[in-house]
Amino acid sequence: MVTTPMNATQQNSPDGFERRPAALSIYLGAAALMLGPDADDAARQKHGKAMASMLSGIRKYQDHGYRRPSPTVESRWQAGTVRLLFYPSATPNPQPLLIIPSMINGSEILDILPDRSFTRWMAAQGFDVYLLDWGRMVDDPALHTMSGVIDDRVMGAVNFLHDTYGHAPHTIGYCMGGTLLAIAAALYPDKFNKMAFLSAPWDFHAGNPRMAAQVVAGAASALQMIETGPTLPMDWVQKVFAAVNPQQALTKFASFLEMAADTPQEQMFIAVEDWLNGGHDLPSGVARVCIMDWYGHNRPVNGVWQVGDRTVGLDHLDATKMMVVAAMRDLLVPPESALSLCKDHPDAAILRPDCGHISLMAGRNAMETVWAPLADWLKTG
Repeated sequence: MVTTPMNATQQNSPDGFERRPAALSIYLGAAALMLGPDADDAARQKHGKAMASMLSGIRKYQDHGYRRPSPTVESRWQAGTVRLLFYPSATPNPQPLLIIPSMINGSEILDILPDRSFTRWMAAQGFDVYLLDWGRMVDDPALHTMSGVIDDRVMGAVNFLHDTYGHAPHTIGYCMGGTLLAIAAALYPDKFNKMAFLSAPWDFHAGNPRMAAQVVAGAASALQMIETGPTLPMDWVQKVFAAVNPQQALTKFASFLEMAADTPQEQMFIAVEDWLNGGHDLPSGVARVCIMDWYGHNRPVNGVWQVGDRTVGLDHLDATKMMVVAAMRDLLVPPESALSLCKDHPDAAILRPDCGHISLMAGRNAMETVWAPLADWLKTG
C-alpha cells in the first residue's frame, strides 16, 4: 500500500506551476470571428469590450495564486502506470465501487475539491471507492493498445477488487471511461455488478455533430503526429474540445473576471480550468482507435468493432444492472450518443440531468441531480 498525491497539473514554470489555456489560439480566433463584416460601430464597441473582458479574465486566471489542494490518497493496486486510489467508507460492510475516468483528462475531476468531491461523497454513502488513475500513459506499454487497456489494466483492477471482496464490484465510467466500461463488460460480462455510464459515447455520430465534425476535421494532422510519434499531444485534443464551443471562452472568462475573490465559485473555476488544461498525451494506438474506429467509422454502435480478434457487442449485458446518465446540454457527448448504450436494453435505468458534460461532476447542483440518484440506484436491488 502506497500513499501518493494525485496528479499535479501544469508543472512547467521554474517554481513548478504555470497556467495557460491550452486552446488560447482557438478562443481568440473564434472570438474575433464573432464580429461580422457588416457590424456597426455600436456592435464593434460591444464586441471590443467583450474581448477585453475575456483577455482580462484569462490574465486573472493565469496570475491567480490559488492552487487546488493535492490530496494524499492511498494506492491499493498498481500495474504499469495505472493505480487504484482508495477512498474508504466508514460504514460497516461497504460495497466496492470502481470509478473509471476518461483517458483524455486526468482523474482529478472526480476528486476536484475537498467539499465537492464525487469520490469522497460516494465513500460517505457506504461505498469503498476505488478511483482508477491512468498516470503518465506513454510510459506504460499496456496502454498503447486497446486490448492492453481493457484486458491488462481495466480488468486487472476489476480482478483485484473481485479477489479482495469476493464478488464483482459496482463500476462507474465517466466520459471515455464509460465507453471503456462498456467494452470491458461486453467482453467479460460476469465480472461486473451494477454499471453506470456517465456521458459515455457509443454512437459517435448521434445527436449534435459538432464534436465528431471537429475530430474528423483535425484527423489528418492527428494521424500525421501519431504515425511519427508515440503519442497524440494533449494540446491537439484540447483544441478539438475548445472548437466545439469556442464562444464559451468569451463568457466563461468574462464571468470569472467578475467573480468575488476567495469564494468557492472562484476556486471551483480555477480547479476545473487547471484540470481542463492538464492531462497527459494519449498513446498513439489508442488515439488512432478513437479517431478512426470511433469518430471516423462509428464501428462500436454498428457492431463491427473489434478488440484484438473479439467483436464487441452489448447484446449480453444485463439491462437491470445498467444506468445511463445523459447530460441534456452536453456538447462533447450529445445525449443521443450516451443513450445509444441502452437502445437495445429498454429495462436500463436512465437519468437525464439538465446540465453539461463537466457539470455532472463540478456543477453546483450535481450532488442533488446526479450523485444522489446514482447512489440510490446502486444501493437498490
